Amino acid sequence: MYCNNVEECFRQISTYFNGKSTGYALVFDTENIGVYSEVIQRLEADKSKNCMFVSNSCQKNELPDIDMCISEISKSGDFVLIGSSQALMLKSERDLENHVDLLFEQSISGHALVILNYCRRYIKKFESRDPRISNRVLLVGGGESPIPQIEIINESMNTVENAFVGINGLLAYLERMTESQLKEHRILPVKTRFRKRFFSQAVFQVTEVDGVYESLSKKYSDIAGATEKNYGTEVQWRWLNEKMLYHKSLSSVVKDELGTTSNFEVIIQDIDLQNEPYKSWLFWLAIKAFGTNNPYLNMVISGSKSVEDFEERIYLDLANADVNDPEFEKMYAERKRLLDKIPENLPMLAKYCERVGKYEKNAVYYLTDRSENEQYEFVRYLSIYDYTDDELFRAVKHFSLMLSLYLQPFVFDGVNTKVSEADVGLRDVLTEYFQEYKVQKVTNKIHLDFENKVNNYAKERPYNKLRPRSNIVSQLNKTDSELFFFDALGVEYLAFIKAKCEQYGLVVEISVAHCELPSITEKNKEFIQYFGGNYKKINELDELKHHSQVFDYEKRKEPVHLFRELEIIEEELRRIQSLLVQGCMSKAVIVSDHGASRLAVISGEENDSMLKLDEKGQHSGRCCPVESDPQIASAAFEDGFAVLANYERFKGGRKANVEVHGGATLEEVLVPVIVLSKRPENVEYCFTDPIIILKQKEVATLTLYCNIPMNKPRILVGQRFYDGEFVADQKHAKFIMPELKRSRNYVAELYDGDTSLSVSLEFKVQKSMGQEVDLFA
Repeated sequence: MYCNNVEECFRQISTYFNGKSTGYALVFDTENIGVYSEVIQRLEADKSKNCMFVSNSCQKNELPDIDMCISEISKSGDFVLIGSSQALMLKSERDLENHVDLLFEQSISGHALVILNYCRRYIKKFESRDPRISNRVLLVGGGESPIPQIEIINESMNTVENAFVGINGLLAYLERMTESQLKEHRILPVKTRFRKRFFSQAVFQVTEVDGVYESLSKKYSDIAGATEKNYGTEVQWRWLNEKMLYHKSLSSVVKDELGTTSNFEVIIQDIDLQNEPYKSWLFWLAIKAFGTNNPYLNMVISGSKSVEDFEERIYLDLANADVNDPEFEKMYAERKRLLDKIPENLPMLAKYCERVGKYEKNAVYYLTDRSENEQYEFVRYLSIYDYTDDELFRAVKHFSLMLSLYLQPFVFDGVNTKVSEADVGLRDVLTEYFQEYKVQKVTNKIHLDFENKVNNYAKERPYNKLRPRSNIVSQLNKTDSELFFFDALGVEYLAFIKAKCEQYGLVVEISVAHCELPSITEKNKEFIQYFGGNYKKINELDELKHHSQVFDYEKRKEPVHLFRELEIIEEELRRIQSLLVQGCMSKAVIVSDHGASRLAVISGEENDSMLKLDEKGQHSGRCCPVESDPQIASAAFEDGFAVLANYERFKGGRKANVEVHGGATLEEVLVPVIVLSKRPENVEYCFTDPIIILKQKEVATLTLYCNIPMNKPRILVGQRFYDGEFVADQKHAKFIMPELKRSRNYVAELYDGDTSLSVSLEFKVQKSMGQEVDLFA
């Protein structure tokens, strides 16, 4: 009898068990494992029937006694026999067919239901022989499920996990197997004393694991040609073997599981090397088999013995490379990109830092700025070894873009630093001073000649030649602008700020001023009044310098805090850029109250005067309240304070833990006023007067105008470059061209430094009336 579904089937089963015994068993069969498992689960839940599993008739690691099972269900009572077809599928098709025949001939005293699997063709054969059999048969469809494969494993092998123990263990699983289990595991491993030849006639496909790898190699040419047995454990090869059932090649499996058979350096971010063992191994195996376009990853994989050492080699293998190797820079960059894509492994980073120490001063070329460990090691090497300026800038450029931008020179020029005509030389002094200061801050050293400069400036106090901050802020156009009060932002960061603003598409206008003494916040907030008291206060930089729980000079001398300083500035510039782009304001005005000195912290010297602070730690001893001028050569007297202008501190002042202010060194006193705006969509260039009229003994001069401040304006006329000189502001640049003496039309190609702006402007040179006409012009 054919049943359309399981419900109809169980109605027939109930009718059979509730009626008089027919003297014969009721035989159920389905080819669909989902239907089969549902029927078994419902029968097990029916406590009115005695469910007999053939697997229970097995002695230890022996075949089942099916005759005993048939004899048992032939007795009086209600029985269900499960697993006989699976057991006989291990023997042969003939034994299975004879078993079905016996079921139809066997007489019983009570009721018995026999659950079969994959036996429909035998049932049909016997039905054609005796049509009466159809009344004792229940057939349910649902689609034919694949027959699982059996994998025989020698009992002595301990490398295979999750194998069934003995034939009874295998049969017990088959008797209750579900559709999802079959889908997940088509190959069923079983440890047994029987060998494959014992199952030579079995309906199941039976293989033997004396070598899963060997079996794979015979079947798949790309595994044979591109892998070795020691690339995987027995368990890993067995996992791959099961995956290969649905594929025709290793590359097909890799494509299905990983999404690609190339670009492995890109998808490494999708691989959890710690928590996805099989996927990680397949990833490793795929690189072993197919290679990559990434030389560093190829170097790592060539030395890797297993997936277990793979991550370690990604971290450590560069430590074995020669920094003078022509490929080193490429390997360094590729390792850096790889590490950016995988979770940080702190023990591996520590081990790497230890290993590169063998290169002494060249160890800096092996480090990246991607971790605090490496940042610390980098500045530590800069502090313990001597580097020339060229070596330092090369190492910094190699190590960190942010630090490289910080160390770029900032030129104090006629636009950003207004001084009297008599003091124009001060601009070059400041340019040199702050470049030297930054180098010493990074290398954690004070050079003797620089300290002598500081001591001289402590007496000369050249900062007084610059404009006071209030003079600059009071003259700003504040229409639709917002004030950002950036506490402790010194001029040392201007090169970094300027570079970042260019990167973010911001127009930056910088003015350099001096703050009031002492260089402490409460004495330097006068600029707030010019914005009606409305401002955003940015304290993070000042908090880092004074109250850091992480950075402390007494515990760690190296200036690793500098990386966080630059991050704070960059984060704030990003926020400002976002506000400008969103149209929340037209301009952002950044004003600082004071700068700070790292070198005064490194110096650690005490002033030998009689002055002593009463309050422990007040301003780290850089200034001391006094009633009258104490006449200290290295200290200014301002607003009731003696203010040190060298690198000393007054007695009683506690040592600063990161950086210090309150004194009168140039880095403490000089402050920036920065106006930021969004770069206009259309940048326009023109000459203020494109016609040059040459009078006798005069040289050709042009003034270029741009609607945004320019950086390093240059023009190319013919084959000659001319550098521009700013006029009043950075929007006007004057070009002096003594070589242009003929009356004619010219074309100027515009440049920013060495970068072409792809802009061409025409201008004309002509001689004034009354001069001799050039007949050959």
